[in-house]
Amino acid sequence: VGSETAAFAVIFIGWTWCTVASGMGTRCPTDFAEVPSILMEYFANDYRVVSQFARHYQTGQPLPKSMISRLCESKKVCAATDMQLQVFYSVLDQAYHAMHPLGKSTTEILKETQRNFYGLPYIQNTAWQLRFSHLVGYGAKYYSYLMSRAVATMVWKQCFMKNPFDRIMGERYRREMLGHGGGKEPMLMVKGMLQKCPTTEDFVDALVLDLDPDFESFFMDS
Repeated sequence: VGSETAAFAVIFIGWTWCTVASGMGTRCPTDFAEVPSILMEYFANDYRVVSQFARHYQTGQPLPKSMISRLCESKKVCAATDMQLQVFYSVLDQAYHAMHPLGKSTTEILKETQRNFYGLPYIQNTAWQLRFSHLVGYGAKYYSYLMSRAVATMVWKQCFMKNPFDRIMGERYRREMLGHGGGKEPMLMVKGMLQKCPTTEDFVDALVLDLDPDFESFFMDS
């Protein structure tokens, strides 16, 4: 578990009113588990938010806008390649947990999947899948990283991008998403937050939008 996920899990549990301990906080379907932490990244990269607390420890001067802008820009370096890598991992995870017996070795499946879904070629005589523990721990659910990023992007764009301090949207976020933990179907929580049921096209568009270098920093230059 990443440090940012672990830190948010503590907050997430505190905001959950689920009466069953096993359904509190991040103890929810994997598809949804990363949504709050990814959404928090948008807030942490927004100068309107950062300027409220990020100051020099000696002078008290706020963090320069240009520094946050450069941070956002650096995150977009090779972002499309990273997105393609996540798609590759997701498809590979699905292939390994599909029909059994597999019919081929895991390395042969890796080579074929990498050829079809990733831009860099497979390196002969390697078998890195044997030490990639996510393929075991997630068990056909690695796609959840992309799913969660798409949901977080949609929520940010529709509910918080214009005003990250919007109290009405914040209350809706707590009521519709954070408060349920694992006690409510994720798609119902997303539908309640967005006030619509997102389509496959909406998920894809959100992931593409996340690659836009101006998506997070356009308001810093205004």
